[in-house]
Amino acid sequence: MSFNNFLTPVWLGPGGTHYWWYTFFDNRGAQYASADVKTPGAQMMAIEQGEQMETDGHITYFVTIKNNGPQWCWYNLHGGGLS
Repeated sequence: MSFNNFLTPVWLGPGGTHYWWYTFFDNRGAQYASADVKTPGAQMMAIEQGEQMETDGHITYFVTIKNNGPQWCWYNLHGGGLS
């Protein structure tokens, strides 16, 4: 299942990193996220992805996004699974 325009957008400056976590309150298998860029010309990268199984069996997903510049970027997340 894919997701777009996910979570509240934030600003990130050139060279900065931002750590996100998200959950769907179940186990959706492998899920990957990247920057849903709102600023033309910005270059953003997902540099780390991870997951953690919680005690009730649901998965919490993690991603770190880096702004490669050359400007501030307004963004949130989009992504999906491997199905």
